[in-house]
Amino acid sequence: MKKFIKSNQIIVINIAFLVGGLFLGWFGYDYYWENKLLTLEEGESASIEVDYSFPEEEPKDTMLRIIKPYHCDASSNLSENHSCRNLTDNDYNGWRDAGNSCLDETLTFYFDQTYFIEFIVISNFEKASEFKEVDKINGFTITYPYTESEETETRHFLKLDNFEQWFDINKLVTEMRFEIFSNYDAPGTDVCGFQEIRFFGKDA
Repeated sequence: MKKFIKSNQIIVINIAFLVGGLFLGWFGYDYYWENKLLTLEEGESASIEVDYSFPEEEPKDTMLRIIKPYHCDASSNLSENHSCRNLTDNDYNGWRDAGNSCLDETLTFYFDQTYFIEFIVISNFEKASEFKEVDKINGFTITYPYTESEETETRHFLKLDNFEQWFDINKLVTEMRFEIFSNYDAPGTDVCGFQEIRFFGKDA
């Protein structure tokens, strides 16, 4: 009986040592990795600079917008009230030539810096009465004297209507020269013209 009790005590003691060893080992393992992670985090925080600033927004001047020329020249004007300056003022007066049916007339627009012009919009006279009483532009060539593109001129044609007409440009320009080489002839007049031209682009 004594041997049985003694044997049970030894087993209990062994189990106690085993549980205690496991317990100490588990805490020791946890303590080791906790210290290891703290050391790594301290080292990384010393070497890594965190940038909490927000990224800058795209400047507004790189957004597509209407680019207004600072000056224009026309080979002829019917009067001061119908000069090429009226073509970029969102008004109805527009430009009219001095009675040449637009043939061989030129319009040159100058910009205050280099812009990327994506497209232009040209409008004949919107009012039916004015649309009928003038010759209209048919074919025209645009030349780009200071463009960085290999293509220095493009050819375009206006339709015979009074809706806005869009033409792709996609060039860096500081100056654009329009040369008219054909027209739509209106009976009873040699005066030619149109209402508006708008340049859409952004800073180069």
